[in-house]
Amino acid sequence: MRAFIDREEELRSLEELCGMRPQVVLLWGRRRVGKSALIERFAQGKPTISFQADQGTASEQLRLFTERILAYRPDPILAAAPLANWDQALAYVLSLVRAAKAERHSLLVVLDEFPYLATSTPRLASAIQAVLEDVRREDLPLFLVLAGSQIGMFEEHVLQGPLYGRRTWGEQLPPLGYREAGEFFPGWSAADRLRAWAVLGGIPYYLEQWDPARSLDWNVQNRVLRKGQVLYEEADLLVKEELGSEASVYLSVIGAVASGATRQSEIADRAGVSPSSSAGKYLSQLRRLHILDHIRPARAPENARSGVWRVADGYLRFWFRFVRSNRTDLEARRVPEVFRDRVRPHLDQFVSWPAFEDACREHTRRAIGSDPAFPTHGEVGAWWGPIPDERHPGTRRTREGEIEIVAYDGRDLVLAGEAKWQNGLVDTDALTQLEATVRHVPGYAPSTRLVLYSREGFTPQLERRARASAVVLRTVGDLYS
Repeated sequence: MRAFIDREEELRSLEELCGMRPQVVLLWGRRRVGKSALIERFAQGKPTISFQADQGTASEQLRLFTERILAYRPDPILAAAPLANWDQALAYVLSLVRAAKAERHSLLVVLDEFPYLATSTPRLASAIQAVLEDVRREDLPLFLVLAGSQIGMFEEHVLQGPLYGRRTWGEQLPPLGYREAGEFFPGWSAADRLRAWAVLGGIPYYLEQWDPARSLDWNVQNRVLRKGQVLYEEADLLVKEELGSEASVYLSVIGAVASGATRQSEIADRAGVSPSSSAGKYLSQLRRLHILDHIRPARAPENARSGVWRVADGYLRFWFRFVRSNRTDLEARRVPEVFRDRVRPHLDQFVSWPAFEDACREHTRRAIGSDPAFPTHGEVGAWWGPIPDERHPGTRRTREGEIEIVAYDGRDLVLAGEAKWQNGLVDTDALTQLEATVRHVPGYAPSTRLVLYSREGFTPQLERRARASAVVLRTVGDLYS
Protein backbone atom coordinates (compact mmCIF):
# COMPACT_ATOMS: atom_id res chain seq x y z
CA MET A 1 0.00 0.00 0.00
CA ARG A 2 1.36 3.38 -1.05
CA ALA A 3 2.00 6.12 1.46
CA PHE A 4 -0.55 8.90 1.76
CA ILE A 5 0.98 11.74 -0.26
CA ASP A 6 0.28 15.46 0.09
CA ARG A 7 -3.18 16.85 1.04
CA GLU A 8 -1.65 18.41 4.15
CA GLU A 9 -3.51 21.68 3.56
CA GLU A 10 -6.88 19.97 3.17
CA LEU A 11 -6.27 17.80 6.24
CA ARG A 12 -5.29 20.87 8.23
CA SER A 13 -8.48 22.66 7.19
CA LEU A 14 -10.62 19.69 8.21
CA GLU A 15 -8.83 19.23 11.53
CA GLU A 16 -9.30 22.91 12.37
CA LEU A 17 -13.07 22.37 12.15
CA CYS A 18 -13.04 19.53 14.66
CA GLY A 19 -14.80 20.20 17.93
CA MET A 20 -18.27 20.25 19.40
CA ARG A 21 -19.78 22.70 16.92
CA PRO A 22 -21.88 21.47 13.95
CA GLN A 23 -20.02 21.34 10.62
CA VAL A 24 -21.12 20.67 7.04
CA VAL A 25 -18.25 19.91 4.66
CA LEU A 26 -18.59 19.56 0.88
CA LEU A 27 -15.80 17.77 -0.97
CA TRP A 28 -15.90 17.04 -4.68
CA GLY A 29 -13.59 16.34 -7.59
CA ARG A 30 -13.14 13.99 -10.52
CA ARG A 31 -13.02 10.27 -9.95
CA ARG A 32 -9.77 8.79 -8.64
CA VAL A 33 -8.49 12.16 -7.37
CA GLY A 34 -8.25 10.89 -3.79
CA LYS A 35 -11.37 12.16 -1.99
CA SER A 36 -12.09 8.86 -0.27
CA ALA A 37 -8.46 8.47 0.81
CA LEU A 38 -8.49 11.99 2.27
CA ILE A 39 -11.71 11.30 4.15
CA GLU A 40 -10.39 7.98 5.46
CA ARG A 41 -7.21 9.65 6.71
CA PHE A 42 -9.22 12.42 8.39
CA ALA A 43 -11.59 9.88 10.00
CA GLN A 44 -8.81 7.88 11.67
CA GLY A 45 -9.38 7.76 15.42
CA LYS A 46 -12.71 9.62 15.23
CA PRO A 47 -16.21 8.24 15.96
CA THR A 48 -17.44 7.80 12.39
CA ILE A 49 -20.31 6.53 10.30
CA SER A 50 -18.94 6.37 6.75
CA PHE A 51 -21.07 5.26 3.82
CA GLN A 52 -20.09 5.12 0.15
CA ALA A 53 -23.15 5.07 -2.08
CA ASP A 54 -23.47 3.46 -5.48
CA GLN A 55 -26.08 3.35 -8.23
CA GLY A 56 -28.37 0.92 -6.41
CA THR A 57 -31.99 1.43 -5.44
CA ALA A 58 -33.00 3.47 -2.41
CA SER A 59 -33.93 0.32 -0.46
CA GLU A 60 -30.54 -1.28 -1.15
CA GLN A 61 -28.73 1.91 -0.14
CA LEU A 62 -30.71 2.06 3.11
CA ARG A 63 -29.82 -1.53 3.89
CA LEU A 64 -26.13 -0.82 3.38
CA PHE A 65 -26.35 2.41 5.37
CA THR A 66 -27.96 0.46 8.21
CA GLU A 67 -24.93 -1.86 8.19
CA ARG A 68 -22.59 1.13 8.50
CA ILE A 69 -24.56 2.45 11.47
CA LEU A 70 -24.39 -0.96 13.14
CA ALA A 71 -20.62 -1.02 12.55
CA TYR A 72 -20.42 2.22 14.53
CA ARG A 73 -22.79 1.18 17.32
CA PRO A 74 -24.50 -2.24 17.55
CA ASP A 75 -28.27 -2.14 18.04
CA PRO A 76 -30.22 -5.44 18.08
CA ILE A 77 -33.49 -3.66 17.34
CA LEU A 78 -32.07 -1.89 14.31
CA ALA A 79 -30.39 -5.09 13.13
CA ALA A 80 -33.74 -6.87 13.25
CA ALA A 81 -35.59 -4.07 11.42
CA PRO A 82 -33.34 -2.16 9.02
CA LEU A 83 -34.16 1.43 8.16
CA ALA A 84 -37.16 1.71 5.86
CA ASN A 85 -36.69 5.23 4.47
CA TRP A 86 -34.31 8.17 4.66
CA ASP A 87 -36.52 10.14 7.04
CA GLN A 88 -36.17 7.27 9.50
CA ALA A 89 -32.44 6.99 8.77
CA LEU A 90 -31.80 10.68 9.40
CA ALA A 91 -33.87 10.61 12.60
CA TYR A 92 -31.77 7.68 13.82
CA VAL A 93 -28.53 9.52 13.00
CA LEU A 94 -29.86 12.55 14.86
CA SER A 95 -30.40 10.40 17.96
CA LEU A 96 -26.81 9.18 17.71
CA VAL A 97 -25.53 12.75 17.49
CA ARG A 98 -27.53 13.66 20.62
CA ALA A 99 -25.93 10.68 22.36
CA ALA A 100 -22.49 11.84 21.15
CA LYS A 101 -23.11 15.26 22.68
CA ALA A 102 -23.99 13.62 26.00
CA GLU A 103 -20.78 11.61 25.75
CA ARG A 104 -18.87 14.85 24.97
CA HIS A 105 -17.57 13.99 21.50
CA SER A 106 -18.58 14.78 17.94
CA LEU A 107 -19.87 12.28 15.38
CA LEU A 108 -18.42 12.26 11.88
CA VAL A 109 -21.00 11.19 9.26
CA VAL A 110 -19.70 10.71 5.71
CA LEU A 111 -22.00 10.29 2.72
CA ASP A 112 -19.56 9.58 -0.10
CA GLU A 113 -20.82 9.67 -3.71
CA PHE A 114 -23.80 11.60 -2.37
CA PRO A 115 -25.26 12.36 -5.85
CA TYR A 116 -26.21 8.67 -6.19
CA LEU A 117 -28.30 8.98 -3.02
CA ALA A 118 -29.87 12.22 -4.22
CA THR A 119 -30.75 10.63 -7.57
CA SER A 120 -32.52 7.65 -6.01
CA THR A 121 -34.23 9.82 -3.37
CA PRO A 122 -34.82 13.30 -4.89
CA ARG A 123 -36.08 14.83 -1.63
CA LEU A 124 -33.05 13.70 0.37
CA ALA A 125 -31.27 17.07 0.20
CA SER A 126 -34.34 18.81 1.63
CA ALA A 127 -34.65 16.17 4.34
CA ILE A 128 -31.01 16.68 5.34
CA GLN A 129 -31.56 20.43 5.41
CA ALA A 130 -34.43 19.94 7.86
CA VAL A 131 -32.22 17.78 10.09
CA LEU A 132 -29.51 20.44 9.99
CA GLU A 133 -32.06 22.90 11.40
CA ASP A 134 -32.43 20.63 14.44
CA VAL A 135 -28.65 20.27 14.66
CA ARG A 136 -28.20 24.05 14.61
CA ARG A 137 -31.00 24.70 17.09
CA GLU A 138 -29.70 22.13 19.57
CA ASP A 139 -26.03 22.91 18.83
CA LEU A 140 -25.27 19.24 18.18
CA PRO A 141 -21.72 18.05 17.36
CA LEU A 142 -22.51 16.62 13.91
CA PHE A 143 -19.60 16.73 11.44
CA LEU A 144 -21.33 15.95 8.14
CA VAL A 145 -19.26 15.33 4.98
CA LEU A 146 -20.98 15.16 1.59
CA ALA A 147 -18.64 14.03 -1.18
CA GLY A 148 -18.95 13.22 -4.85
CA SER A 149 -16.86 12.42 -7.91
CA GLN A 150 -19.35 13.03 -10.71
CA ILE A 151 -18.82 16.76 -10.85
CA GLY A 152 -21.89 17.54 -12.95
CA MET A 153 -24.20 15.63 -10.63
CA PHE A 154 -22.59 17.09 -7.51
CA GLU A 155 -23.09 20.61 -8.82
CA GLU A 156 -26.72 19.84 -9.65
CA HIS A 157 -27.67 18.17 -6.38
CA VAL A 158 -25.43 20.01 -3.90
CA LEU A 159 -23.67 23.12 -5.19
CA GLN A 160 -26.85 24.50 -6.75
CA GLY A 161 -29.17 23.30 -4.00
CA PRO A 162 -30.15 24.22 -0.43
CA LEU A 163 -27.26 22.33 1.19
CA TYR A 164 -24.67 24.63 -0.33
CA GLY A 165 -25.80 27.46 1.92
CA ARG A 166 -25.28 25.23 4.99
CA ARG A 167 -21.64 24.47 4.29
CA THR A 168 -18.95 25.51 6.77
CA TRP A 169 -16.15 24.39 4.43
CA GLY A 170 -16.09 23.17 0.86
CA GLU A 171 -13.50 22.51 -1.81
CA GLN A 172 -13.01 20.85 -5.14
CA LEU A 173 -10.06 18.54 -4.54
CA PRO A 174 -7.44 19.28 -7.22
CA PRO A 175 -5.02 16.79 -8.77
CA LEU A 176 -1.54 16.63 -7.27
CA GLY A 177 1.08 19.04 -8.55
CA TYR A 178 4.24 17.89 -10.29
CA ARG A 179 6.30 17.83 -7.05
CA GLU A 180 3.81 15.70 -5.14
CA ALA A 181 3.32 13.38 -8.12
CA GLY A 182 7.10 12.91 -8.22
CA GLU A 183 6.99 11.41 -4.72
CA PHE A 184 5.49 8.26 -6.27
CA PHE A 185 8.82 7.67 -8.08
CA PRO A 186 11.52 8.64 -5.57
CA GLY A 187 14.29 6.68 -7.30
CA TRP A 188 13.76 8.21 -10.72
CA SER A 189 15.64 11.13 -12.22
CA ALA A 190 14.00 14.54 -12.04
CA ALA A 191 13.43 14.47 -15.80
CA ASP A 192 11.65 11.10 -15.66
CA ARG A 193 9.52 12.21 -12.71
CA LEU A 194 8.44 15.21 -14.79
CA ARG A 195 7.76 12.93 -17.77
CA ALA A 196 5.62 10.68 -15.57
CA TRP A 197 3.57 13.66 -14.39
CA ALA A 198 3.18 14.80 -18.01
CA VAL A 199 1.80 11.37 -18.98
CA LEU A 200 -0.35 10.66 -15.91
CA GLY A 201 -1.28 14.06 -14.55
CA GLY A 202 -1.81 14.36 -10.81
CA ILE A 203 -4.50 11.76 -10.14
CA PRO A 204 -3.16 9.54 -7.30
CA TYR A 205 -4.93 6.41 -8.54
CA TYR A 206 -3.28 6.74 -11.95
CA LEU A 207 0.13 7.31 -10.40
CA GLU A 208 -0.34 4.19 -8.26
CA GLN A 209 -0.78 2.06 -11.41
CA TRP A 210 2.88 2.53 -12.31
CA ASP A 211 5.72 0.47 -10.88
CA PRO A 212 8.50 2.74 -9.56
CA ALA A 213 10.91 -0.21 -9.63
CA ARG A 214 10.58 -0.33 -13.44
CA SER A 215 11.60 2.25 -16.03
CA LEU A 216 9.41 5.00 -17.42
CA ASP A 217 9.46 3.36 -20.86
CA TRP A 218 8.33 0.03 -19.39
CA ASN A 219 5.47 1.70 -17.52
CA VAL A 220 4.22 3.60 -20.55
CA GLN A 221 4.12 0.40 -22.58
CA ASN A 222 2.77 -1.97 -19.94
CA ARG A 223 0.55 0.28 -17.84
CA VAL A 224 -0.96 2.63 -20.43
CA LEU A 225 -0.62 1.22 -23.95
CA ARG A 226 -1.38 -2.41 -23.12
CA LYS A 227 -4.94 -3.61 -23.58
CA GLY A 228 -6.58 -4.73 -20.34
CA GLN A 229 -4.71 -2.28 -18.12
CA VAL A 230 -6.69 0.24 -16.06
CA LEU A 231 -5.21 3.25 -17.84
CA TYR A 232 -5.92 1.80 -21.27
CA GLU A 233 -9.67 2.23 -20.72
CA GLU A 234 -9.92 4.89 -18.00
CA ALA A 235 -10.34 7.93 -20.27
CA ASP A 236 -13.27 6.30 -22.08
CA LEU A 237 -14.93 5.41 -18.79
CA LEU A 238 -14.40 8.89 -17.33
CA VAL A 239 -16.05 10.66 -20.27
CA LYS A 240 -18.92 8.18 -20.59
CA GLU A 241 -19.66 8.28 -16.86
CA GLU A 242 -19.82 12.07 -16.80
CA LEU A 243 -21.46 12.74 -20.17
CA GLY A 244 -23.71 9.77 -20.91
CA SER A 245 -25.61 9.64 -24.19
CA GLU A 246 -23.54 12.30 -25.98
CA ALA A 247 -20.20 10.85 -24.91
CA SER A 248 -19.19 10.09 -28.50
CA VAL A 249 -19.51 13.76 -29.49
CA TYR A 250 -17.58 14.86 -26.41
CA LEU A 251 -14.85 12.32 -27.16
CA SER A 252 -14.49 13.79 -30.64
CA VAL A 253 -14.33 17.34 -29.26
CA ILE A 254 -11.66 16.40 -26.71
CA GLY A 255 -9.77 14.53 -29.42
CA ALA A 256 -9.79 17.62 -31.62
CA VAL A 257 -8.31 19.74 -28.84
CA ALA A 258 -5.75 17.05 -28.00
CA SER A 259 -4.64 17.00 -31.65
CA GLY A 260 -3.82 20.71 -31.53
CA ALA A 261 -7.05 22.57 -32.35
CA THR A 262 -7.31 25.60 -30.06
CA ARG A 263 -10.10 27.81 -31.47
CA GLN A 264 -13.79 26.95 -31.45
CA SER A 265 -14.23 26.93 -35.23
CA GLU A 266 -11.14 24.75 -35.70
CA ILE A 267 -12.29 22.37 -32.97
CA ALA A 268 -15.76 22.08 -34.50
CA ASP A 269 -14.28 21.36 -37.93
CA ARG A 270 -11.96 18.60 -36.69
CA ALA A 271 -14.62 17.06 -34.45
CA GLY A 272 -17.27 17.13 -37.16
CA VAL A 273 -19.63 19.33 -35.13
CA SER A 274 -21.95 21.38 -37.31
CA PRO A 275 -22.73 24.23 -37.24
CA SER A 276 -19.50 25.34 -35.58
CA SER A 277 -21.42 27.61 -33.20
CA SER A 278 -22.97 24.53 -31.57
CA ALA A 279 -19.51 23.43 -30.41
CA GLY A 280 -19.73 26.12 -27.75
CA LYS A 281 -22.10 24.09 -25.57
CA TYR A 282 -19.79 21.07 -25.66
CA LEU A 283 -16.73 23.18 -24.86
CA SER A 284 -18.52 24.93 -21.99
CA GLN A 285 -19.62 21.64 -20.46
CA LEU A 286 -16.12 20.14 -20.75
CA ARG A 287 -14.70 23.26 -19.15
CA ARG A 288 -17.23 23.03 -16.31
CA LEU A 289 -16.11 19.44 -15.72
CA HIS A 290 -12.43 20.53 -15.76
CA ILE A 291 -11.66 18.28 -18.72
CA LEU A 292 -10.77 21.27 -20.91
CA ASP A 293 -9.24 24.63 -20.00
CA HIS A 294 -9.77 27.94 -21.77
CA ILE A 295 -6.69 30.03 -21.10
CA ARG A 296 -5.97 33.65 -21.93
CA PRO A 297 -2.83 35.76 -21.97
CA ALA A 298 -2.00 37.33 -18.62
CA ARG A 299 -4.05 40.48 -17.97
CA ALA A 300 -6.31 39.83 -20.98
CA PRO A 301 -10.02 40.53 -20.34
CA GLU A 302 -12.54 37.70 -19.93
CA ASN A 303 -13.96 38.25 -23.43
CA ALA A 304 -10.55 38.39 -25.12
CA ARG A 305 -10.54 36.60 -28.47
CA SER A 306 -6.95 35.54 -27.86
CA GLY A 307 -8.00 32.75 -25.51
CA VAL A 308 -7.24 29.15 -26.53
CA TRP A 309 -8.59 25.73 -25.57
CA ARG A 310 -6.46 22.88 -24.29
CA VAL A 311 -6.93 19.54 -22.52
CA ALA A 312 -6.65 20.22 -18.80
CA ASP A 313 -5.14 16.91 -17.67
CA GLY A 314 -1.90 15.17 -18.60
CA TYR A 315 -3.35 11.66 -18.69
CA LEU A 316 -6.21 12.68 -20.97
CA ARG A 317 -3.79 14.56 -23.24
CA PHE A 318 -1.60 11.46 -23.50
CA TRP A 319 -4.50 9.06 -23.96
CA PHE A 320 -6.08 11.03 -26.80
CA ARG A 321 -2.72 11.69 -28.45
CA PHE A 322 -1.22 8.20 -28.25
CA VAL A 323 -3.81 5.61 -27.20
CA ARG A 324 -7.00 6.59 -28.99
CA SER A 325 -5.18 7.40 -32.22
CA ASN A 326 -3.39 4.01 -32.22
CA ARG A 327 -6.28 1.84 -31.05
CA THR A 328 -6.21 -0.50 -34.08
CA ASP A 329 -2.59 -1.52 -33.55
CA LEU A 330 -2.86 -1.57 -29.76
CA GLU A 331 -5.89 -3.86 -29.93
CA ALA A 332 -3.76 -6.14 -32.11
CA ARG A 333 -1.15 -6.24 -29.29
CA ARG A 334 1.50 -4.33 -31.28
CA VAL A 335 2.55 -2.33 -28.22
CA PRO A 336 6.35 -2.43 -28.73
CA GLU A 337 6.02 -1.23 -32.31
CA VAL A 338 3.59 1.57 -31.42
CA PHE A 339 5.83 2.74 -28.59
CA ARG A 340 9.02 2.57 -30.64
CA ASP A 341 7.68 4.28 -33.77
CA ARG A 342 4.86 6.57 -32.61
CA VAL A 343 5.27 7.34 -28.92
CA ARG A 344 8.94 7.43 -27.89
CA PRO A 345 10.12 9.69 -30.74
CA HIS A 346 7.47 12.28 -29.81
CA LEU A 347 7.37 11.88 -26.03
CA ASP A 348 9.69 14.76 -25.15
CA GLN A 349 7.86 17.07 -27.54
CA PHE A 350 4.67 16.06 -25.73
CA VAL A 351 6.29 16.78 -22.34
CA SER A 352 7.63 20.17 -23.39
CA TRP A 353 4.17 21.69 -23.89
CA PRO A 354 2.25 22.25 -21.79
CA ALA A 355 3.53 20.02 -18.97
CA PHE A 356 7.03 21.44 -18.54
CA GLU A 357 5.76 25.00 -18.94
CA ASP A 358 3.03 24.33 -16.37
CA ALA A 359 5.59 22.87 -13.96
CA CYS A 360 7.87 25.88 -14.38
CA ARG A 361 4.97 28.25 -13.71
CA GLU A 362 4.08 26.24 -10.61
CA HIS A 363 7.71 26.42 -9.47
CA THR A 364 7.69 30.18 -10.06
CA ARG A 365 4.57 30.57 -7.92
CA ARG A 366 6.30 28.71 -5.09
CA ALA A 367 9.53 30.67 -5.53
CA ILE A 368 7.97 34.15 -5.54
CA GLY A 369 8.23 35.49 -2.04
CA SER A 370 10.40 32.59 -0.81
CA ASP A 371 13.43 32.43 -3.14
CA PRO A 372 15.51 35.66 -2.99
CA ALA A 373 16.34 35.30 -6.69
CA PHE A 374 12.66 35.79 -7.54
CA PRO A 375 10.39 38.81 -6.99
CA THR A 376 8.62 39.12 -3.65
CA HIS A 377 5.15 39.44 -5.18
CA GLY A 378 3.54 38.48 -8.47
CA GLU A 379 0.61 36.73 -10.11
CA VAL A 380 1.92 34.07 -12.49
CA GLY A 381 0.64 33.19 -15.95
CA ALA A 382 1.69 33.21 -19.60
CA TRP A 383 1.53 35.94 -22.25
CA TRP A 384 1.16 35.96 -26.00
CA GLY A 385 0.22 38.64 -28.49
CA PRO A 386 1.38 40.67 -31.50
CA ILE A 387 4.88 42.13 -31.48
CA PRO A 388 6.87 43.89 -34.25
CA ASP A 389 8.19 41.47 -36.86
CA GLU A 390 11.96 41.92 -36.89
CA ARG A 391 12.08 40.34 -40.36
CA HIS A 392 10.44 43.46 -41.76
CA PRO A 393 12.15 46.45 -40.08
CA GLY A 394 10.63 49.85 -40.63
CA THR A 395 7.13 48.42 -41.26
CA ARG A 396 4.07 47.86 -39.10
CA ARG A 397 4.08 44.12 -39.69
CA THR A 398 3.71 41.98 -36.60
CA ARG A 399 4.14 38.39 -35.59
CA GLU A 400 2.85 36.37 -32.64
CA GLY A 401 5.15 36.70 -29.65
CA GLU A 402 4.99 34.49 -26.57
CA ILE A 403 6.46 34.51 -23.09
CA GLU A 404 5.85 31.19 -21.37
CA ILE A 405 6.17 32.47 -17.79
CA VAL A 406 5.19 35.95 -16.66
CA ALA A 407 4.43 37.43 -13.25
CA TYR A 408 2.58 40.69 -12.69
CA ASP A 409 2.47 42.81 -9.56
CA GLY A 410 -0.44 45.06 -10.43
CA ARG A 411 0.37 46.52 -13.83
CA ASP A 412 4.10 45.87 -13.49
CA LEU A 413 5.71 42.92 -15.25
CA VAL A 414 8.06 41.77 -12.51
CA LEU A 415 9.22 38.51 -14.10
CA ALA A 416 9.39 36.93 -17.55
CA GLY A 417 10.83 33.55 -18.46
CA GLU A 418 11.08 30.63 -20.85
CA ALA A 419 10.99 26.86 -20.33
CA LYS A 420 13.34 24.87 -22.58
CA TRP A 421 12.77 21.10 -22.58
CA GLN A 422 15.42 20.22 -25.13
CA ASN A 423 18.31 17.88 -25.67
CA GLY A 424 21.60 19.44 -24.70
CA LEU A 425 22.48 22.63 -22.89
CA VAL A 426 20.56 25.85 -23.42
CA ASP A 427 22.76 28.49 -25.06
CA THR A 428 22.80 32.30 -25.19
CA ASP A 429 20.37 32.47 -28.12
CA ALA A 430 17.52 31.57 -25.73
CA LEU A 431 18.32 34.58 -23.54
CA THR A 432 18.74 36.82 -26.59
CA GLN A 433 15.30 35.82 -27.86
CA LEU A 434 13.71 36.35 -24.44
CA GLU A 435 15.26 39.81 -24.15
CA ALA A 436 14.03 40.75 -27.64
CA THR A 437 10.45 39.62 -26.99
CA VAL A 438 9.94 40.81 -23.43
CA ARG A 439 10.44 44.47 -24.39
CA HIS A 440 7.06 44.36 -26.16
CA VAL A 441 5.10 42.81 -23.28
CA PRO A 442 2.77 45.21 -21.42
CA GLY A 443 4.26 46.33 -18.11
CA TYR A 444 7.87 45.62 -19.04
CA ALA A 445 10.60 47.71 -17.41
CA PRO A 446 14.39 47.33 -17.16
CA SER A 447 13.81 45.99 -13.64
CA THR A 448 11.79 43.03 -14.94
CA ARG A 449 13.53 39.87 -13.71
CA LEU A 450 14.33 37.26 -16.38
CA VAL A 451 14.43 33.51 -15.79
CA LEU A 452 15.30 30.50 -17.94
CA TYR A 453 14.37 26.90 -17.12
CA SER A 454 16.19 23.99 -18.77
CA ARG A 455 15.97 20.23 -18.74
CA GLU A 456 19.70 19.55 -18.90
CA GLY A 457 21.43 22.80 -17.96
CA PHE A 458 23.14 25.77 -19.59
CA THR A 459 26.31 26.45 -21.56
CA PRO A 460 29.18 28.21 -19.75
CA GLN A 461 28.67 31.21 -22.05
CA LEU A 462 25.05 31.56 -20.96
CA GLU A 463 25.95 31.09 -17.30
CA ARG A 464 28.51 33.93 -17.52
CA ARG A 465 26.04 36.22 -19.26
CA ALA A 466 23.30 35.35 -16.76
CA ARG A 467 25.56 36.22 -13.81
CA ALA A 468 26.38 39.58 -15.37
CA SER A 469 22.71 40.41 -15.97
CA ALA A 470 21.17 38.84 -12.82
CA VAL A 471 19.22 36.37 -14.97
CA VAL A 472 17.85 33.43 -12.96
CA LEU A 473 18.77 29.94 -14.27
CA ARG A 474 16.97 26.82 -13.09
CA THR A 475 17.00 23.18 -14.24
CA VAL A 476 14.37 20.47 -13.90
CA GLY A 477 16.37 19.23 -10.91
CA ASP A 478 15.75 22.57 -9.17
CA LEU A 479 12.01 22.01 -9.61
CA TYR A 480 12.27 19.05 -7.21
CA SER A 481 14.89 20.39 -4.80
